[in-house]
Amino acid sequence: MNQRQQMVEAYMANRLNSLARDPNEGRVRAQLANLRRGIGKKPGDLPELWGMLFADMPEEIMSRNGEPTREEWAVYTALTLYALHQQNKKLHENSMHAAQSQGRLGLAIARLVKNEEDRERIARRFNAFATAGDMQEASHHLRGLIQLLRAEDIPLDYVHLAGELYRFQSPNDAPGVRLAWGQDFYRGKYKDDQKNEEGTVEDHA
Repeated sequence: MNQRQQMVEAYMANRLNSLARDPNEGRVRAQLANLRRGIGKKPGDLPELWGMLFADMPEEIMSRNGEPTREEWAVYTALTLYALHQQNKKLHENSMHAAQSQGRLGLAIARLVKNEEDRERIARRFNAFATAGDMQEASHHLRGLIQLLRAEDIPLDYVHLAGELYRFQSPNDAPGVRLAWGQDFYRGKYKDDQKNEEGTVEDHA
């Protein structure tokens, strides 16, 4: 992990921790609602999100030319989609951020698969996201996947996601990120299948 990715993940963790520690639920709901309005837009487009995006952000990862940096895109996309994932769920009781290995994107998406038809349908949507040409297109496709996760109460590690989205924008790093997503998606499905098969054997023993 390079220093820039570490900065992205550390900053994303601080943003999520700030929301989680805020005892004022009304204020948190308002912040999440504002973040949801930013989905599909560019970082900086909505002044009401400037504080959530830029407060205490390290200078090294902020834009100097008027175009969002890879780091800003990664944090912005992860934050706005987290707000979508958390919609209609109480943050302090049912957080959709899972700071654990099972919350990686590919593994989380794999948990949506219930049958072969699901696998093909979800794989097509995952592939469309993974091959997106820019971050606005990627955000569009990822939004649909996050809505599916939200419906099933499946959490996601948004700190790790922010780091992956940072690397995804690099031509050199993107193939490795895609590889990890694909491995996790099919690894997760394989493990689920194994559990089901083991359960079936035990049931008939």
